[in-house]
Amino acid sequence: MNRAHQFITGLLAATAMPAAALAQDTPQAEEGGFGVEEIIVTAERRSDTMQDTPIAITAVTGDDLARSSIFDTEALAATVPGLVIQRDVVGKVVIRGIGTENFTVGGDPGVATYVDGAYIARSSAGIFDFFDVERVEVLRGPQGTLYGRNATGGVINVISRAPSEDFEVRGALTYGNYEMMRGEAAISGPITEGIRFRLAGLVSKRDGFTNNIFPGIGARGLDELDTKDLWAIRGRLDLDIGDRVKLELIGDIYRDDSNPPAFWYTDDTLPWQSPTSVFPRGLRTISQGYETATPGLPDLEVGQANRQDQNGITGRLTYEGDGFTVTSVSAWRDIEFDWINDGDGLSDFLVVYFQRDESEQFSQDIQIASSGDGPFQWIVGGSYLTEDSQGLYAIPLGPAFGNSTIAYVGTNKTEAFGVFAEGSYTFGDLTVTAGLRYADETKDATLNYLFPLIGLDLDYDESLSFNALTPRFVIEYQPRDDLNFYGSITRGFKSGGFSLLDNPLNAFDAEKVWAYEAGMKSQFLNDRVRFNLTGFLYDYTDQQLSQVTNLATLTSNAGSSTIWGIESEFVVIPAPGLRLEGNVAYLNTRFDEFCTTDTRNPALPLDPANCTFSNGMGGTFVTGNLAGNQLPRAPDLSAFVAATYETSLGENFDGFVRGEWQFTGDQFFSVFNRPNIAQPGYSLFNASAGISSAEGNWNIQVWGRNIFDKEYFSNLFESGVLANLVVPQGFVAPPATYGVTLGFNF
Repeated sequence: MNRAHQFITGLLAATAMPAAALAQDTPQAEEGGFGVEEIIVTAERRSDTMQDTPIAITAVTGDDLARSSIFDTEALAATVPGLVIQRDVVGKVVIRGIGTENFTVGGDPGVATYVDGAYIARSSAGIFDFFDVERVEVLRGPQGTLYGRNATGGVINVISRAPSEDFEVRGALTYGNYEMMRGEAAISGPITEGIRFRLAGLVSKRDGFTNNIFPGIGARGLDELDTKDLWAIRGRLDLDIGDRVKLELIGDIYRDDSNPPAFWYTDDTLPWQSPTSVFPRGLRTISQGYETATPGLPDLEVGQANRQDQNGITGRLTYEGDGFTVTSVSAWRDIEFDWINDGDGLSDFLVVYFQRDESEQFSQDIQIASSGDGPFQWIVGGSYLTEDSQGLYAIPLGPAFGNSTIAYVGTNKTEAFGVFAEGSYTFGDLTVTAGLRYADETKDATLNYLFPLIGLDLDYDESLSFNALTPRFVIEYQPRDDLNFYGSITRGFKSGGFSLLDNPLNAFDAEKVWAYEAGMKSQFLNDRVRFNLTGFLYDYTDQQLSQVTNLATLTSNAGSSTIWGIESEFVVIPAPGLRLEGNVAYLNTRFDEFCTTDTRNPALPLDPANCTFSNGMGGTFVTGNLAGNQLPRAPDLSAFVAATYETSLGENFDGFVRGEWQFTGDQFFSVFNRPNIAQPGYSLFNASAGISSAEGNWNIQVWGRNIFDKEYFSNLFESGVLANLVVPQGFVAPPATYGVTLGFNF
C-alpha cells in the first residue's frame, strides 16, 4: 500500500505542476476549434459551470450514460472517483469511505440522494435504474451547510429531463444476453402557451445470472436469482405563471419485483456440508412465501423474495425577483421494501431472515438566492422533513423450534428542521465564502421484541434529540478563466438513531466530520485538456458502524477515524473526434480508536485490558481495539480510463467506438478486516460501438460490460446465526453482459 501511495502521489504531483504552468501560458480556445464541453451544474444551489464550482464534483450527462451503457446507479460508480455503490439488497452507497451500515428504518444514509431537488430519506432506495435523465451530479465530501441532513459523505443529485419547448419523442430499446429486454421512452412538448408536459417510462426485464438448484423451485418463480423485473413512470408539467413565476409538478412511480441477488458462503471451514453452494440452500422457505400467524405479530404473506415500491410527488415553485430568486420545493414520497434471506446456509429450515420496511416522508425546502453578477452573492433558506417509518424484522425458526418466530417490530418517527445562510464576496481574482447551517432533529422509536417460544414479549419506547452547527468556509483564487484554485473547511453531521434489530432498544449517537480540502480545476491547450486535482483530510468522530451478533444487529459509534486521499480527473481531446478521459483516486482510511465486540469470538475470557462489553443477557463479550484497521467499503486505489473515437461515415452517418478500463483496489467489508470478508483488487473492461444518423434522429450501438467475465464479489458480510456461528456471505457480481441498443429522437 505504501508503494501505491508513493506512486499515486508522485504521479499526481508530476501532472499537476505542468498542468498549472500550461494553463498560465496557453491562450483561450480559438473560434471554430474543438475542446472540452462546458457543463452547467447546481451543486451550490445555483447554476454555474462545473469548473467554476469550488467543490469536488463529477457530472455525468444522460448522453454519457447512454454512450457507456450505464443503466443504473451501481454502474455509475466507476466514473466517479471515491464513489462506491455495491449491490446488496438495500444497496450500499459510500463516498470516500463514508456511508452507512444500518439498513433498518432506525438509521439514515451517509450519502444524501436527491431526485429533481427532492430528498430521498431511505437507504433502501439507493440503487435504482436511470431513465430520461438530463444529468447526474455527484458531490464528494460533506455538504452539510447547503444540503443539510445525512450529507456527511456527499450528495448524489439526479436531474431528469425537463419538458421541451417543441414536440419530441425519444427513447431506446435494448436486447441483451440473459434475455435482457429494456425499453424507455419519453414524449414531450407544449400543451398551450406557457404550459409544457413530459411523460417518460421504463420497462426492464432480464433472466437471472444464477440458477437456483433447489428441486421444484421453478413453480414458485424462483428458479433463477438476480433477475431484473421492474417498471417506472414519471410525469412532469411545467407552467409559466406570468413572467416571473414558474411551477413544476412531478409525479413518479417505481416498481421493482426482481429476484434477490445470489451469494456464496465463502468460508470452507463452516461446520456444515457444501459451504460454498449457491445461495440459498433453503430457498424453499422463500419460495413458499412467508406467512405467520404468530400471536402478537402482524399477519403477513409475502410471495416474493424481493420487492421495492416507490411513489413520489414533487412541486417546485420559482419566483424571479429583481436581484433575487425564491425557490420552494415540496415533496412527498412513500417507500415499501421486502426482502427474504437464508441466513444459515443449511438445506434445513433453521434461520431465514425477513425484512419489511415502510416509510412515508414529506419535505419542504425554501431558499432565497441573489441573482446578477455583483461581487457579493448570498443565499438563505430553511428545510423541514417529517418521516414516519416502520419495520418488521423476523426470523421464522421452523419445525425444529415449534414453528416459532423471533421478531423485532419497530417504528421510527423523525422530524428535522434546519436553517442556513451563506455569502461570498469577490475581491478581484479572490473569492471568500462563509456559510452556516443550524440543524435540529427529533427521533421517536418503539420496539416490540417477541420470542413466543420462551415467552418473551417486550416493549420499548425511546426518544432522542440532536442539534448541530455545520459551517463552511471557502477561499477561491481564479487568476484566469480556465484556472481555479480553492481551499475549504466544512463540517458534516448525521444524527443518531436506534438499533431496531437489537434487544433491548439501543440508541447510538450522532456522527460528525471536519473536512479539509484543497483543489485545482484547470483547462488548457485551447480547452483541449481538462485536469482537476483534489486533496482532502477528514477528522471523523463517532462514526456509526453496524455488526451482526447473535441474530441481532447492533449499531455503535467508533471513537474516531482519519481519512485522507488524493483524486484526479482528466479529459484530453488530442485530435478532432478523439477523447480520452478518466480518474484516479487514492484513499487512506484508518480507525484511530474503536473498541467493539468480535462477533466471531463472543465467549472469550474476560480481559479488562481489551475493553469488555456485556450483552445484557448474562454473557460477557471481549472487544478488541481496532485502531489501525481500514474502514469498510473504502478501496485504497481506484482508477477509470476511457477512450472514445467519433468520425463521420459519409454524408448521412456518424460512428463511434469506445473502450473503458476500471480498477478497484483491495477493500474490506468488515471493521475487523478479515481476509474472508474482503475483495482483492480487480479490473473490468467495457466496450461499445455505434452508428447514428447525421441528423441525430436514430442511433444503434452494440455494447458489452465486464467483457472478459471477471468473477468477483460486489459485497460481503457476516450473518450471525448463533454464538460462534457467524456465516460469511458474498454477493456475486454480474458476469459478462452484452447487447444492442436502438435509440430514436424525433
